Amino acid sequence: MVATAVGDPEAQRFASGKAIIRRGDNLWTIARRVYGAGIKYTAIYDANEDQIRDPDKIYPGQVFALPASAD
Repeated sequence: MVATAVGDPEAQRFASGKAIIRRGDNLWTIARRVYGAGIKYTAIYDANEDQIRDPDKIYPGQVFALPASAD
């Protein structure tokens, strides 16, 4: 037997309402991918400000909650 991944692994990393941060990620690009607009990065920041000291500095391995709505 061989395990086969279903779907795009990049899309799966944001599908569960959580974002696992990888090298090169930033809040703007995550917001653009999840909500369609980078300016909505503040929704991610607000939901995770206990983990984020500076929105310009996030680190691989962090796991952020992604609010269902960025409005």
